[in-house]
Amino acid sequence: MCNFSALCHSMEVFSMIKNTLVGDGANPITQHFEIGNHVASAGPEMVWKIYDAVRKDDRSAASVFIFDKKVADKLHKPKRGAAVAEILRKEVKNLERFSHPQVLELIHPMEESYDSLAFASEPVIASLANLLGNHERMPPNLPPEIKDHHFLDLEVKYGVFQVTDALSYLHGTEQCLHGNICPQSVIVTKRGAWKLAGLGFLQVARDGKDSFVAVPWTSKSSKMVQPDLDFIAPEIQLDRRCTYLSDMFSLGMLQCAIYNGGHSLIECMHNPGNYVKKIQELNYIFGTVADRLPLALVEPVEKMINRDIRYRPTAQLFALLKYFNDLVISSLQFLDSLQHKETAEISHFYTHTLVETIPKIPKKVLYQHVFPYIQDELESTEVPTYCIPALIAVVMQSSHDDYRKKLAPAVNKLLGISKSMKVTIALLERLEIIMAKTPKEEMRTEVLPLVYNTMDSTSVQGQEAALNTIGAITQHLDDDAIKKMILPRTKTLFKNSKTTKVKMCALVCIDRLLDKMEKSIITEDVVPFLTEIASDDPEILMAIIGIFRHMMHEKKYGLTFTLIATQVMPSLLPHTVSAVLNTEEFSILVDLLRDMLDVIEVHRRKSKTEAMHHEEGHFRNLNMKIHRHHSAAHIESMKRGGSREFREHAAARQFLSVDQVQQQKSRTAPSTPELKLHQKTMANAVSPTPKRRAPSIHALGPKQAVDYESVGYHSDHSDLPIHKQFSLVPEGPSIPGINLIPDDNGATSPSIPRRLSTQSLGRAVSHQTLSVANGEARLRRHSAGPAGVPPHDTCKRTFSLDRKENRPMAILDTFTPTLPRRQSNFSSLTGSVMQLFSSGKT
Repeated sequence: MCNFSALCHSMEVFSMIKNTLVGDGANPITQHFEIGNHVASAGPEMVWKIYDAVRKDDRSAASVFIFDKKVADKLHKPKRGAAVAEILRKEVKNLERFSHPQVLELIHPMEESYDSLAFASEPVIASLANLLGNHERMPPNLPPEIKDHHFLDLEVKYGVFQVTDALSYLHGTEQCLHGNICPQSVIVTKRGAWKLAGLGFLQVARDGKDSFVAVPWTSKSSKMVQPDLDFIAPEIQLDRRCTYLSDMFSLGMLQCAIYNGGHSLIECMHNPGNYVKKIQELNYIFGTVADRLPLALVEPVEKMINRDIRYRPTAQLFALLKYFNDLVISSLQFLDSLQHKETAEISHFYTHTLVETIPKIPKKVLYQHVFPYIQDELESTEVPTYCIPALIAVVMQSSHDDYRKKLAPAVNKLLGISKSMKVTIALLERLEIIMAKTPKEEMRTEVLPLVYNTMDSTSVQGQEAALNTIGAITQHLDDDAIKKMILPRTKTLFKNSKTTKVKMCALVCIDRLLDKMEKSIITEDVVPFLTEIASDDPEILMAIIGIFRHMMHEKKYGLTFTLIATQVMPSLLPHTVSAVLNTEEFSILVDLLRDMLDVIEVHRRKSKTEAMHHEEGHFRNLNMKIHRHHSAAHIESMKRGGSREFREHAAARQFLSVDQVQQQKSRTAPSTPELKLHQKTMANAVSPTPKRRAPSIHALGPKQAVDYESVGYHSDHSDLPIHKQFSLVPEGPSIPGINLIPDDNGATSPSIPRRLSTQSLGRAVSHQTLSVANGEARLRRHSAGPAGVPPHDTCKRTFSLDRKENRPMAILDTFTPTLPRRQSNFSSLTGSVMQLFSSGKT
């Protein structure tokens, strides 16, 4: 005991000398760290103040724990203040001694000054007590991550497992008893891990025994130098004995406090008498909070807080509960113990286990706990390839906003630094996932340079990966990037590469870019490039054929028949005599050439048809103008010859087309008596001295109305000149027309022989057959018309449409084969007209 006191005195003297050299009032730790804000507290009675800090050497983040000795001076007894400092020194010393993933990591040892103790640890958020609501010795303005903190079920599950794992290590490996398991002794790191601290009351087993010195809590000593009475096992406080299972009782009380708003089931207000009463009521108190615990923990926790230590499980058995047998828990545990794993194990974990687990991890745990480990790997001197799949898996699970705020800085840094070609290829293979999350303004500056630089490299594998990546990220590329950066590099790679694989990748890349290219780029850049390729390699030829086939699908690609005829086909035809093509490849080539010829033929026929229609319309209009001009000139000359002659000629020459007659009938109702009287008057004026009566069509039988719509006839020739639709007289400037004035009642002038009238036919219709019922019909022949018409009552009429000209055939166009038809010609028609004029003059 004397030696221990002497040692403590020597350490205090050394600290005072060191403090004098460093400077009055400043802890030496400030030489190594830049101290930031006060954010949390921990330890017995929350005596440790926790500050954010940055190490000056490498600018890495850290947390600095500072104990102000003035707090212990308020105890008014120097020995008590010295005891507090001693407990805290012991804690830091034990932290430095133990190296375990679930024990708080010390990054700078104890530094002591005249008025403070300090050490630095890994970055932490706060103690578990702070996050559960104990804000003692905390700053007045609490950080939001502490004030509004909320634990996920997974965080609690894994946190309890981590504390259990730490206890298992202390009990099984180090043969130590912690002695103060409580929320103040559990520290939550920036990564969300629960680390065990508060090792100031730790005891080491001696001679292999599992019993330790039991020191009951007493009000005679300061609370700062004793464990928390609310979490002490009853055998220590009441029976003065202590085992490893005493820590398990405290662990059970810790779990109850987590689900009880941070309050222990034994709140005795630092009064040993109240402690006894609470212990007796413990079973009842536990029943009030048991329904808040996960169902799988109720029975184990009930056993852990049992007064009889024989029911309590050990730390090793508790960690084997099925409740903790979870893939996410095991993955998080592996990440926390990476420094103790072999490279092969780490590689398999990152590429398989972690990639499968990431979709099951909540976003909060993913960004806070998992991604920092991946980020550490990315920032190492030699970036390992195995971490890329895990990185891509995290990116896939992130939203656009989360990626921009939490992942983008690390990813962009990785894309910009020099790295091995294996890592580059691994990134290129999944680059479309990164680009899908990257804002458009950052694509050009942060992501695409990786593609350009790899295309410019000398690595064949890198060039292939870059070309394949372009096809996958086409939707994210703009016209400027394609025209100025990607297409020129792709063509250069094809021309300069000596490997068929790179050439094929370049052609595939061009094919995938077609949908994003402008028509001008395709016709002026891509087509000439493809037609200039003089390779006999069947694979390359098939790729070129595929690109041309793609271009022929839509007009937007600009592959016109002119380009096909002048550039594309001349470049493909020589391959038809190539001996290296097999039967299938030759068939593919020939099929493409035939399709191209079809395109040319279709366009050629279409152009020729359009030209013919244009020329026909031009001549039709010209003939109409000439006809009208000659007719007007002829009429004018007859007017000058005499008024009577003109009237007689005009009366004899009234020419109407069939359509005109039909229109006139529809307008004036031909069945009215007025029209019939007018027709008789006109007939008498034309034929004053009849020689013989011409048989009328109406005399053959009663007139029958024809339903044109029932036979499917609809006239679509309204756009044609009326005199060209169904005129029976050929065009000509000097040929007079035929008198087509109807005679509905069959009366004619006795002085002039009547010609067969076509008005009685009504509107021109199609007649396929005229069959004679009794074979006795007598037919008259006319020089300007059909051979004859059978009697009306012996005729059976049917109708059809002329399919070629889509117009109805005249009723007199077709006859039964037994009745020969004399074809009308221009000379006979002229003779009939001249005879008509001569009879009129006489």
